[in-house]
Amino acid sequence: MIFKKLKWLSLFSAITVAAAFTACDTTDTNIEGMGQGVIQMKAADGESGANSQAAKLQQSSTTVNDGTNEIEITEVKFFIEEFELDGTNGTADFELEEQDDFIVNLPLDGSPLTIAQAQIPTGFYDEFEMEIEKPDSDINVSDTDFRDETGSYSTVVKGLYNGEEFTFRSTEDFEIDLDLNPPMEISETSQSTLVIEIFLPVWFMGSDGMVMNPNEQSNVEKINENIEDSFEAVEEAFED
Repeated sequence: MIFKKLKWLSLFSAITVAAAFTACDTTDTNIEGMGQGVIQMKAADGESGANSQAAKLQQSSTTVNDGTNEIEITEVKFFIEEFELDGTNGTADFELEEQDDFIVNLPLDGSPLTIAQAQIPTGFYDEFEMEIEKPDSDINVSDTDFRDETGSYSTVVKGLYNGEEFTFRSTEDFEIDLDLNPPMEISETSQSTLVIEIFLPVWFMGSDGMVMNPNEQSNVEKINENIEDSFEAVEEAFED
């Protein structure tokens, strides 16, 4: 498993969250008002994020070395096309989509990034979906890493390969779709936070466990597959 942790946390304490979920009555549909919901993403450290193959390598949350080649990631950015919370038991769906400059720049020091913090209708939500896509032509994008004369891009990764700078840009669409069981509760009195941990260096590992050169066109398809697999692993980790 590439990822170990995907968890709901309260801003008060993990114990508070456990108690809230245990006592949660999802049949109560008479909740009104607005509450705070926060979606966060962070780079996982090598110890908690590594799979057995990656664990054999020298690594951190941003660096992997196979003994011959080394990748150091210095920047990771996504363009978010939309994210959505599906309501259950009488709660309506909530979504944010097609916003100008909806770009996420992931912190690489292990601290969480708030992708979105919004007033969300109170109630219960049993599914979270986030779509990472290249921006549509009618969406304004000020960051030229995501749109220039060569096209539009959904994901941008910058770093060093054996000490030389690289920029990897993907045109692929990616999605994270999480079933929330028990459902997430948004209330007026507390703030719920979803934290997604991602181990990044595995994106640039070949099937043989060796580091790939992101500047080589022949590696683009595999890197895109690795990113897709990493998001699928997030979904699987959430189900465990």
